[in-house]
Amino acid sequence: MALSTLNTVLLGWSTAVQARRALSIARTLGATPGQVVTALCVAQLLPAVPGVAAGMPVGLGLYWLFGTQVMPPGPWLLTAALAILLAIAMLTVLPAWAHTRKPAGPVLNAETA
Repeated sequence: MALSTLNTVLLGWSTAVQARRALSIARTLGATPGQVVTALCVAQLLPAVPGVAAGMPVGLGLYWLFGTQVMPPGPWLLTAALAILLAIAMLTVLPAWAHTRKPAGPVLNAETA
């Protein structure tokens, strides 16, 4: 679980770093910092939703095949899926929010690496 959290944080941070110039241009053209953060969160959640939708049944099937025959209740599974998506969104918001706190001008003038 810790490795998944670290992976999500690093993926969100690297996405925010890579998108910094494009998002600065969007901010220069009138996008608010909230819209920029929302765009990054949606970009992270688009692949996460199918991953959760496919991963939950596959994980349950493997659990049933190799573990006990008892399945968790449906509401617990739905709560777990929503908690995973909420965690991904929250762990993406933090680095994106940190990048939108800086002015857009210096980012646009910076040399590319």
